[in-house]
Amino acid sequence: MIRLGLLLLAVTTVILALLSFRQQQGIRRAEQLIADFQVQPVGDIGSTKTLKILPLMEYRTSDPALRSEVGLSYLVDTDQHRILYDVGFNSEGETPSPLEQNMSALGIELAGIDMVFISHNHMDHVGGFHWQRMNTFSLGTEQTPFPNPMTQLIAPDHMSYPGLLSVYANKPMQLGNGVGSTGIGTTGTIPRQLAAGWIEEHALVVNVSGLGGVIIVGCGHQSVPELLDRYDEAFSLPLYGIVGGLHFPVPEGRIKIGPLDVQRRLASGSGFFNPLSMEEVKREIALLKQRKLGFIGVSGHDSSDEVIELVRQAFGEAHRYVRVGEEITIQAAN
Repeated sequence: MIRLGLLLLAVTTVILALLSFRQQQGIRRAEQLIADFQVQPVGDIGSTKTLKILPLMEYRTSDPALRSEVGLSYLVDTDQHRILYDVGFNSEGETPSPLEQNMSALGIELAGIDMVFISHNHMDHVGGFHWQRMNTFSLGTEQTPFPNPMTQLIAPDHMSYPGLLSVYANKPMQLGNGVGSTGIGTTGTIPRQLAAGWIEEHALVVNVSGLGGVIIVGCGHQSVPELLDRYDEAFSLPLYGIVGGLHFPVPEGRIKIGPLDVQRRLASGSGFFNPLSMEEVKREIALLKQRKLGFIGVSGHDSSDEVIELVRQAFGEAHRYVRVGEEITIQAAN
């Protein structure tokens, strides 16, 4: 038994070392792609007078009658668009899913949605591992048709969904079906090599009249520095706020397989043996603090309670908790 244990330990060590080597190669590739990418400024995307962000799925809930899970989904309302941003996890394969249950309880109907924005193809954002493997998404165990024939899918790669027109967000651009100014855009995808694999993620940008841009982030795999750099290059707007996942699973993450901390070891940092540290988190919070944001809300699905408390202390009245059923409303400056 001792020999078997030592053999398993040796095999595990070799596998982790090979994964680490592959990740370092991928990190260099991602850095080169980012350096070589020529960002074309988006220009004037227009603005919205009102922005409403209603968390439909999050790690915390404001109402015990609403479901929560380690996943993310927001309903984003602007003057012209109603956007379903990511679709949560449904880790137990429930019918109806936790997201579907919350949407029903909150009176949210698919007929009113004219855009689906998928930040990246990870299971806790596309409705589960099955849909991740299929490079698509689902609100539940079956893909439900969207009644509005004009509904668009804004995806970070060549993702598809029955009946939806897919827009590949591989570069910064204005979004929306309206003619002229819609007030919304995407940062375009930013690549990252994680221990768990290669990922490309983009974020939604909404320009609130008289205030500036609000970045809505899924997981923040891009990293705060890369996300801010891309925003500055693509949008000539002051940054007013940021909400969503920033991926700060320190000292530990929410998703674990046995003793393995999946979010910290496989989906953050620069390798399995070099996970994100609290000092790195504090540096990124300080970077955000320099922006003098009007508001910030950090998702609990991929950031620890300890980090969220640090953000609250750093930003004071500008801080918002992000909880299912608790709407964040931003009104244009007078």
